[in-house]
Amino acid sequence: MKTVSLFTKVYGKKRKLLLDSVKFDILEMIKELDVNIVQFKTDKRGHLIIRLDGQDSEFISNMLIKKYGPSTSFDKITEGQTFNGSLVDVGKVGYGIYVDIALLNNIRIDALVPLYKIRKQFGLDRALRLLASSLILVDNLPVEVKITNVDKNNQKIEAEFGQNTLARFEKWVHDDHERLLIFGANRDMLDNVLKQSGHLDDIYEIENLGVFEHALICKRSTRSSGILAAIGPRLQGVAMHLFIPKEIEAKLNA
Repeated sequence: MKTVSLFTKVYGKKRKLLLDSVKFDILEMIKELDVNIVQFKTDKRGHLIIRLDGQDSEFISNMLIKKYGPSTSFDKITEGQTFNGSLVDVGKVGYGIYVDIALLNNIRIDALVPLYKIRKQFGLDRALRLLASSLILVDNLPVEVKITNVDKNNQKIEAEFGQNTLARFEKWVHDDHERLLIFGANRDMLDNVLKQSGHLDDIYEIENLGVFEHALICKRSTRSSGILAAIGPRLQGVAMHLFIPKEIEAKLNA
């Protein structure tokens, strides 16, 4: 018997459809192998937990970790490590932003990126709410973080944004393509609504930020607000955010 806890979270209005798609994917993986799904569920935060039985359980577990990302034990966290994570509870506190890095622990622990770190990394001396709205730092945004401090006694972690995340923001904000960020949908859903709405040809590229997190890169002649208006009603309840470089630069320079 093998139990694997994964990084990928299933959330939002399309949660059941997303869970069904993951289970179908796993069933396709194992159909020629000696392995059965004994348990398929999520934890309270939506992270996938799968229990497998059979001789090929270890092999499939490794495949699932490769595709859906690993969870991490708090006891193994050390300063200097880099993890993938997703923003949570943005705007609920003013002293920083928490990042869910899928820590396995008996209590909820997220990595805190303190406000002073955010200001330093982006070179902006602003209040957190203004920084978050200007930079489009929103819940479920996939990010990379580097651990800067681990307090084992108080079970607290501090971090800073990793270089990949900073480079991504730098690239996006200086790009002349607008983006529509969509969180809580899979690629098939996006392909279908773009075809149904007649806007598939208006998209330059679909950038996969996570398993269920995507950035629609619009063609230069296409406005992301127009794509939002067209596909939003077809994906009701799915979080969407406009990333418009000109507007963001104007806010940052104000």
